[in-house]
Amino acid sequence: MSSVAGPPTCSRWVRNVCPAPLLSSGVNLHGPFIGTLYLPDTVVPSGTSPVMLSDGQTVAHIQWHMWTVRAKFEILDPQGAVVAEGGSEGFTASRYVVRSPNGAEIVHLQLGMFRPINGSTATLAGGRRLRARLESVWSERRFEVFADDDRMVGRIEPTTGVFSFRPDSYAFHLLAPVMSIVEAIGLAQALRAVTQAKRRRAHS
Repeated sequence: MSSVAGPPTCSRWVRNVCPAPLLSSGVNLHGPFIGTLYLPDTVVPSGTSPVMLSDGQTVAHIQWHMWTVRAKFEILDPQGAVVAEGGSEGFTASRYVVRSPNGAEIVHLQLGMFRPINGSTATLAGGRRLRARLESVWSERRFEVFADDDRMVGRIEPTTGVFSFRPDSYAFHLLAPVMSIVEAIGLAQALRAVTQAKRRRAHS
């Protein structure tokens, strides 16, 4: 299947650069959100990438720590303040946790023992539990997110080709108001880190 298109107002997206500046935004990062978030892969050498809405508005940035084994990152608001930080935890990196600056858990992704993604469970700040699944065995970059009642509440699709310089650019379609923007970014970033770690192991 082909990758989905990026935000229509981001003219540089197709060249995989789109270094959107931090902008003033009235979007609530912590309230329930329905819509699509675009999450480009990291921009080298800055180590940052924007998070955008369908109209191209930047609502957050991700600051990557690319040389750490824990896949550490921060989520920044449009003014550049840190609103969350995350990374892998545990001896085998079997969980990815995103926390607020005061240490409260925002997303806790527990990977499955035998099927890391298809057996995973994500717990959000309010205690809501979600399940992430790979859309098919043929793609490691397409995910579906389900609530406890088996209702699909989100879908993640790639926006760039698998052989591009930035293969982990995603569109996260939030279909129900069960996650905030910060929670959605944290979950997507954790799934992205799991995929990248699997790819590195396969090539090592």
